[in-house]
Amino acid sequence: MRSAHAFPRPVRRYGLLGLFGVSVFVTSLILLHLTGTEIDLMRDYVSNLANGPYGWVFVGGALVRGCGNLALTLGLRGALHPGRLRTWAVLLFGLAAVGILLAALFPIDPPGQTLSTTGRVHGTVVGATFVLELAALFVFSVAFGRHRRWCRQRAVSLVLSVSAAVALTAFVLAIQVGVAPGLAERAALAVFLAWELWASFQLVRPA
Repeated sequence: MRSAHAFPRPVRRYGLLGLFGVSVFVTSLILLHLTGTEIDLMRDYVSNLANGPYGWVFVGGALVRGCGNLALTLGLRGALHPGRLRTWAVLLFGLAAVGILLAALFPIDPPGQTLSTTGRVHGTVVGATFVLELAALFVFSVAFGRHRRWCRQRAVSLVLSVSAAVALTAFVLAIQVGVAPGLAERAALAVFLAWELWASFQLVRPA
C-alpha cells in the first residue's frame, strides 16, 4: 500500500517544525508592527524591532525561526538522495540557520547610537546569513532537479531563488544610496520566508 505522504514520518516532523518556526516569526513581526511601535518601515531595519518595548517578542520569534530552519535543514537532508549537491545545500542552509540564531543573540544598535561590538557582530552575521541562505536556495534548486519526488517542484524553487537574488541586490543598492533600506530589507526577507514556508510544506504534503 502506498504511503499517504511523500516522505517518511521523521522528515515530516522536521517539516512541521520548520513551518512552526517560520509561522511564529511572521506572527511576531505582524504583532509588533500592529502595536504601533515607532519604527519607520521605509528606513528602519527589521532588527530594530528588538530595541522596542516588546523587543523580546522579536528576539523570541527569531530564535524560534532559527531553530525551525535547523529542523528544516535536517528534513531536507532526509528528503534528498545523498550526494555532493545535498551536502553543500544542507551545509549552507544550516549555517544560515545558525546565523539567524546569532543575529538574535547579538541585537542591532538603536538608530543614532555609536556602533558597538555587538552591533558590528549583528551586521556581519546578518549579511553573511543572507548570502549563505541565497546560495543554499540555488543549490537546493539544482538538487531538486535530480530527485524524482522533487523534479516538478524545481521550477518553483528556482523562481523563488531568482526572486531572492533580485530582492537582495535591491536591498544592497538601497543601503548604498540610502533610499528606503528598511522597505527593501522587508521585501528580501519576505522572499526568503516564502521559500522556507514552501520547502517546509513540501516535506509534509500528501503523496
